[in-house]
Amino acid sequence: MNDLRKHSGTSNILRVFLTHSTTGQGLTGLTHASSGLKIASILDNEAACVLYSQAAATIETITTLGTFETPTASKCRFKEVDATNHPGLYEVHIADARFSAANAKRLEITFSGATNLRHYHHVIEFTGIDGAPPTKEQIPTTAAIASALPTVTQTADALLDRSLSAGTDSGGRTVRNALRFLVNKWYISAGTLAVTKEDDSTVAWTATVTTSGGVVTGVDPA
Repeated sequence: MNDLRKHSGTSNILRVFLTHSTTGQGLTGLTHASSGLKIASILDNEAACVLYSQAAATIETITTLGTFETPTASKCRFKEVDATNHPGLYEVHIADARFSAANAKRLEITFSGATNLRHYHHVIEFTGIDGAPPTKEQIPTTAAIASALPTVTQTADALLDRSLSAGTDSGGRTVRNALRFLVNKWYISAGTLAVTKEDDSTVAWTATVTTSGGVVTGVDPA
């Protein structure tokens, strides 16, 4: 399961479980100065990663576990949590800027390079809820909700244009056209019934009229 973090959230403390490349058990004893250790981070809208490494001295230690400590510019922080009770568990502090890049949706972090360390890939998904109920600022306002909803007029128009056959074709046998026969002008000429639109002039729909002995016996809409 990916790690959910609020975009632009600050003072993010990460805990990752690193394992031994051979045994698969929690790997203990790593420090910020472990030879070959690399921590690479890349955003989903970046072409190249930001690399922190022991070789470049861009990985620092953490003074107090559980308390975010802003890394020095262009660096991150790394420290083992508890080799006895939580073997393989490490804490990582990465600069706030990595969590606030414009339009970024995901931050991926890879741990590698140290002796006996199995490559580990950690994925952080940016979200507006931070794994918790949304904040007041994240809840849409009443005005915003109202503007996104159809008006009473729009709802009524949509109902009147709803096709009786399924709604996929609003051309002929709609509720609107059915009601037109009740309230608009209509007439029969040369065996054809014509129902007009609301101007009582323009023809909305027609039907073939069948008669017998001067009595209408059937109407077949076109």
